Parts: sequence; structure tokens; C-alpha cells
Amino acid sequence: MSFKTTVRKNQYHDSVRLMNISREASSLEGVSRVLALLGTEGNKKILRDLGFADEAVEASTPSDLIICVEAGSDGGFEAAVQEVDRLLNEASHASSEQMPAQSLDEAVQEMPDANFALVSIPGEFARLEVTEALERGLNVMLFSDNVSIEDELFLKDLALSKGLLMMGPDCGTAIINGVPLAFANVVPRGGIGIVGASGTGIQEITCLIDRMGGGVSHAIGVGGRDLSEKIGGRMMVSAIRMLGEDPATKSLILISKPGAPDSTRRVLREARKTGLPTVVCLLGKGELPRGGRSLTFVKSLEEAALAAMGEKTFAEPRSEELTRRIREMPAGRKYLRGLFSGGTLCYEALLLMDGAMKVKSNIGFGGRFSGKATYKGHYCLDLGSDEFTQGRPHPMIDSTLRQEYLVDAYRDPSSRVILLDVVLGYGSTADPAGDMATALVEARKTVAGDGPIVLAHVCGTEGDPQSMELQEAKLREAGVFLFPTNAEAVRAALDAFQV
Repeated sequence: MSFKTTVRKNQYHDSVRLMNISREASSLEGVSRVLALLGTEGNKKILRDLGFADEAVEASTPSDLIICVEAGSDGGFEAAVQEVDRLLNEASHASSEQMPAQSLDEAVQEMPDANFALVSIPGEFARLEVTEALERGLNVMLFSDNVSIEDELFLKDLALSKGLLMMGPDCGTAIINGVPLAFANVVPRGGIGIVGASGTGIQEITCLIDRMGGGVSHAIGVGGRDLSEKIGGRMMVSAIRMLGEDPATKSLILISKPGAPDSTRRVLREARKTGLPTVVCLLGKGELPRGGRSLTFVKSLEEAALAAMGEKTFAEPRSEELTRRIREMPAGRKYLRGLFSGGTLCYEALLLMDGAMKVKSNIGFGGRFSGKATYKGHYCLDLGSDEFTQGRPHPMIDSTLRQEYLVDAYRDPSSRVILLDVVLGYGSTADPAGDMATALVEARKTVAGDGPIVLAHVCGTEGDPQSMELQEAKLREAGVFLFPTNAEAVRAALDAFQV
């Protein structure tokens, strides 16, 4: 295989569209990999790390399109570039039929009553665009990552001065007035308001509320750094204040990893001021703070949803088939392999396993994961973290990498339990359960006997585009054991080692 690149000057395209086009072009015969990227510093670093950067790549700008192809021949390279061009033309034709606005000015002219802007551009350019949106009186959801913390502080202070929300950066989930934004699920309106510094954490809790028959007034993401010492909980405090003044919001849920102490105190003080019953989920080790004065502290996403709904458990009787499989598992199968697409769901799993078994991960706890090819032991991976998404779409958008890891884990004779999350909703791939089922069918071709036990939780609702019922049916047909919450799936995984 050889690698070639071409750079197209002044051809800016949406990054998510480029990710999907890269995936489709990579499926051509004789082509190993295609990367269609903008010439941002972050993307150029990715290409350097992969050994694919040349003089043209280094000279490119964020407005330039870089097409990198790894193929077995010059013909493969040309075919891949032609396929990229074809897909770009198709996307451009579809966009031209919809007549999208070409600037913020045009968008405001077309929608003069709009009060919200979703910004998803390379992070180094976000400050200018978000500043313009805020100056026009628009609340902002900033999806972009790689935004400096100095820019985040500036933008949040500007938003606060105007009484607006500035959600993010790297804000992937929100539900505003019943409208799902970015990676979010379809849930009914109700009285529970949510403020979170965690995307899949918000998704899990809103879906569990839906499962129990409840509803959500708003779910406001604030970005993962909001409770840092420098940002000081600015947007979480503001969001709590807004929800406290919203007549439709009758109670609150706050979600975050433990933040800086002063930031956390400000947030809790604001929550108390609302007088609303508030569930606080700080995903971390150590003892929970004292509750009282309307605050209830919990340790998991599952507990947060239960506490907000006044319920006690999601636990269901374990299937007899699962009990049999555990009892008959060969002694050589002794390791857990967790393969997550949701970072917060992986983090919750590690917290629940802490103290019960030593599990390595790429996001901490028990030591760093050293690679699937060499490591023997328990591991739980967030396959959506930066080291797995360099030049690739997030696994919630494209399941290809997770399918590869699932096949390898299933074929490993030392694997006892494989633990999965399947995240539905807007933004997620069209058939994540089908992708996992396909990988399991492929893996079973070379495995004698039953193979490892596969446990999963579907984070979604029946109203989602993928349909939770249909997704769960595909997993059951593939022999996967399902659980109503991520935490319950983790507990079942732990039980599988208590024999």
C-alpha cells in the first residue's frame, strides 16, 4: 500500500460530512483508507502522527481540503479521489436544493425570530462567529472542540452580560423547548430540568426518565470544562437560574464530574436558591457530600434518574440462560472487555467497578490501557476519546472501529464478558445495534462453542429515529443480554465473575 495526498485550495466543507465521505470512499476495492480533512492545525497534527503529512499538507490552511488516500495502486488513488469528488458533488447538490444561508447575516434575515444558533466550525475560528451570534442576541450551542479556555471564558462572560446561554465548547447534547440538539434523544416534555457537563450523561438520564414515564422541560449542556477553576461554573450557574425561573421546571438534575471546589460550591449555592428539589450527580470517587435543603446527592446516572422520579430500582430478574452461560463458562475465559461509544457511560462503568475488580482504561482508573494486541486483563475503553478518533468519525457516528474491537474481543479465548453501550438518537448512526450484530456474526465464524457473554444497554427511546424496540430486538437475536440501564449491565458483568 502507498499513500498519496492532494490539496484543494479554498474548498471548505462541513467536518461531519467529510467524515462520512471518508468512510464511504474507504470501502472501495483496493483502497485501505481515505481521509478527507480541512487543513486545520489539529488535522495536520493527525496526519503528521500518521506519517501522512507532506509539504502540500503542511502549507494548507483551514479553508483548504486535504484528501489523503492509502491504496494499492495509482488507479486506486484516482478512484478514491473521484469517489470523494462524486460524494462532495452529491452533498453540494442536495444543499443547493435546500438553499441554505451562507452567513449568519443571511440566516438571521431568513429567520428573524430565531433566538438560538448552533455553531460547529474548527475551534480556532469559533470565537469570532460565536461573538457575532451573541452580539445579535442569539443563545449559542458551541459544538466545536479545540476551543481555548481563554476563548471559552471570554464567550461565556459575553453571554452572561447579555443574559444569554453559551453552551460549550464541545457541547454535544441539549434539549431546548422539546427540540433535541446534536446528539440527543426524543423524550416527552415534563417538569424535570437538567444541566450537565456531560453529553452521554444527559442522554442516559433523559432516556431513563422517559422509560419511567416522565418528561423533561429542558436539558442544557454546558461543556466539560465549566466547573473548572478558571471557568468557575459560570454557565451552569446561569442555566440553573434560568430553569429556576421557568414555570415548566419543577425539579432539577445536575450532572458533572467533580469540579474545582469553589466552582462546585457556587453551583450548589445557586441550586439551593431556586428552592426546587435538586438531584446532584457528581461522577467521582469518595464520599458524597451531605444533602439537605432540597439537595440529594447520588453517585450514578441511574441513581439520578431514579431519585428525580421517586423510584427505587430498575433491576429485573436475571435470565436463566445468562445464569447457565455464566455457570458453564470455561475457566480460561476470565477477562472483561468493555467497548463504549459514550464517554460518560464508560466512566460510570469504571466507577461502579472500582474496588470490585482492577480494570484498565484509556480514561483512567487502575492504570492505562496499553493496546488490544498485547494487553491481558480487564479493560473498559471509551472508543470516542481522542486517541481513537484521529482521522475517524466518533463511534456514535460510524461503528466501524468498534466493530473491529468487538470482533477481536469476541475471538480472544480469554474474554469472559463483553460489555457494550448502544446509543440512539439524533446524530447517531442509523443502525448501531445492527452494526454490533453484524460484527458478532462475523466473530462467531471462527469461535468454537458459545464464546464470551455479551451484555449491553441501549440508551434510547422509542421515539428516536432508530426505535429502541427495533434496536433491542436485533441485539437479542444476536444473542446479546440486555439491561435497562448502563449501571445494571455493569452489575451483571461483575456478577459474571462471582462464581
